Amino acid sequence: MSTSTERHIPWSAYAGLTIVLLITSVVFAPALSGGFLFDDYLIFVENPIIHVTSWHWSAWQQVWAWSHTNIQRPLAIFSYALNYALGSDSWGFKATNLVIHLFNTVLVYLLVSRLLIACWTATRSDSPPTRHSRFEGWALCVAAAWAMHPLQVSAVMYVVQRMELMGFGFVLLALLAYWRARRLQQENKRGSIWLLLCLFLTVIGFEAKETAVLVPGYALLLELTVLRFTATRPSVQSAWKIFYIVGCALAMAAFAFYLLPHYASAQAYAGRDYTAWQRELTQLRVLPLYLSWIVLPLPDHLHFYYDSYIASTGWLHPISTLLGGLLLLTLLILAVAFRHRRPLLTVGISWFFVAHALTSSPVPLELVFEHRNYPALLGPLLAIADVLQWLTQRSRSMAPGIVGILATIAFAFLTILRALTWGSPLLLATTLAQTDPQSTRAALDMARRYVAMSGNNPSNPLYSLGIQELRRGATLTNDSILPEEGLLIQAANHPDPQLDPKLFWDSLERKLRDGHLIPDNYRTLFDLQQARIHGQIAIDAAQLSRSYDIAITRNPRRVSLHAQYAELASLALNDLPLAANQWCKVLDLEKSDPSYAGQLANYLIANQRYYEASAVIAEVERQDPQQAKNSAWQARLDKLSHASTTSVPSILATVAN
Repeated sequence: MSTSTERHIPWSAYAGLTIVLLITSVVFAPALSGGFLFDDYLIFVENPIIHVTSWHWSAWQQVWAWSHTNIQRPLAIFSYALNYALGSDSWGFKATNLVIHLFNTVLVYLLVSRLLIACWTATRSDSPPTRHSRFEGWALCVAAAWAMHPLQVSAVMYVVQRMELMGFGFVLLALLAYWRARRLQQENKRGSIWLLLCLFLTVIGFEAKETAVLVPGYALLLELTVLRFTATRPSVQSAWKIFYIVGCALAMAAFAFYLLPHYASAQAYAGRDYTAWQRELTQLRVLPLYLSWIVLPLPDHLHFYYDSYIASTGWLHPISTLLGGLLLLTLLILAVAFRHRRPLLTVGISWFFVAHALTSSPVPLELVFEHRNYPALLGPLLAIADVLQWLTQRSRSMAPGIVGILATIAFAFLTILRALTWGSPLLLATTLAQTDPQSTRAALDMARRYVAMSGNNPSNPLYSLGIQELRRGATLTNDSILPEEGLLIQAANHPDPQLDPKLFWDSLERKLRDGHLIPDNYRTLFDLQQARIHGQIAIDAAQLSRSYDIAITRNPRRVSLHAQYAELASLALNDLPLAANQWCKVLDLEKSDPSYAGQLANYLIANQRYYEASAVIAEVERQDPQQAKNSAWQARLDKLSHASTTSVPSILATVAN
């Protein structure tokens, strides 16, 4: 197959692709009127750094700096700020996601069309142009099924998952560049420019989401199944084999000596109610669950919130762990067995596993998320298309192909139904709470909708329904303190004898003390701290301080806890020695980052918090006396000497005590 043949796509294919994009837009359109959800609020809706209202460079620089410091996905964060700067509401944010999804659909089509032509061996007597035209039709069907699958609704309309959309877009661009380079090498032409472009796109994609690091894995899969390391010059073939052998060895070394010790340790899992081993066992159930969603995406099976999903504790607990492992092993055996006869089947099965290589690894992520299938979905669709094409070819009947087309139409219909649900915030919240009544996050979302619809008016019956849902969420058998946060906020905003803050604080403390410190709980502490610092005086600062004491006692090495506690101590409790003490603990935990201490001191000085700044400088000099000779430290000391009457040595003595 020559590269020139790949470059010429018939006009009928362009017309078909246009129709696919239009239908996809129509299918997703009902969901555009929906609201924000869960992490949307944390990342950008309630994040003032992202709320850029001017085009001054300093505001955008703050966005970039915040993203690098907090979430390390600056391209996606930058796009949220751009939405705000352009005056976008939730419709605009979601429409931007949909545009990215449509662009990715085009890239999926381009990649799939190349794979089909390369993988499918022609056994018919028709001419290559006719054959390729038929393959383009199959490629359009695969792209359409991928674009309009019901699973994609949550990935596209949950705005924060723009990170996933953008990351996969760069992965597809990088793979297309890689494919072009390798085809040129197979024609005895230079492909170095395209390889450099592939590398560049991978690096840029990493700035959107870390999953871009999987590009070498996808590329190796293409080599093992389709490209087979071939090139006109033997030296190039040998170079590619050596490259991937060395790359695999380095990847395994990184896994064994960095990823496992760093991410699978007890400390890394301190915020989870399962261990690294239990997480890996659970993935033996989760991956088959994903496959069932792909094949049979019924509305009742897709919950969006999966915080109530129970981790596996052994091969037989539950038994589906072992059964799921056997199913996955069977798929891998099939992929190896058919790598020569049906390479596209192998590509499809293996693509699914490569796409989940990070999210199903020992990294301490949550157990289940629908959006993780955004790139992975393409693999099973390729495998199904290969089986249908094989059946069509053997039986010389169009029935299997018609079945595939009908399945795509069914996907579109189910997606419209789900999009209609996502287009109504109340209907979505009600549906999620009903389909998974044990989900704390679903209960919180339901309560938030009721309170919003009541206009935050306690005399409105809907407000009472919101409080009732929060109370129900607080009684669920999990460790999340999100409902307690909602109840405390409402009690602060609308004092009522029936909303006794002491009861909510007691419940919150009990969960912090006896349960697992899951991510929701760290998020709740931060939200309450922010609410107290920024104006909601009715939040009991002393009680919140005790909650931080409990959390820090259980996880003393979490930097964010100490930093948040220091802010609370300084700005709410007015306990400067406590604040200074917490900052010093932060510095001790951040020794590996030489720039952190300077940034912290500058922040404290800029906000005229001279006592804490003096303590920070004194602690750094205690840890590293050479810092006293640093001109930057001397400049900070000079500034403090003019602004503060308290000496650095006296501060150090106070902090030490």
